[in-house]
Amino acid sequence: MFMMMAMYGMGAGEVLGLRLDDFDWRSRTVRVRRPKTGTVTMLPLLAPVARAVASYVRKGRPPHARDRAVFVSHRMPHTALTGSSAIHHRLAEHATAAGVAPAFLGTHAFRHTHATRQIEGGVPAKIIGEILGHRRPESTSAYVRSAIFNLRAISLPVPR
Repeated sequence: MFMMMAMYGMGAGEVLGLRLDDFDWRSRTVRVRRPKTGTVTMLPLLAPVARAVASYVRKGRPPHARDRAVFVSHRMPHTALTGSSAIHHRLAEHATAAGVAPAFLGTHAFRHTHATRQIEGGVPAKIIGEILGHRRPESTSAYVRSAIFNLRAISLPVPR
């Protein structure tokens, strides 16, 4: 779950909405439904993500789960995980195990970090907005603003 959030900038609702049929292993794509807008985006199935999802489906997902959701409860009756609290609980467990105790811990940090890295890498804001499922360019501007702080650190002083 976290790898998909970090590598694609997906939100909790998008990850939890994934179905087994959303993965096209032959064409190496994954279909993502945006809960807020209802739009569908096809993303390339990156090799590390493909390996992690395949491993989870084979070894981590309860084998008798009937629900077609990718991420299901490990308790009977193995229904789809719902609500961001399911992911937040797992994030808190991993943070505790790693000895990380931030003032605020949320899954949106994965999305924000992904978008900021893309901007720093020179990807146009329009493309980032399309990947993140933004309808308006203003929605992507928050990530551009955070990248500006990094640009200030390397800027040259203005001559007088």
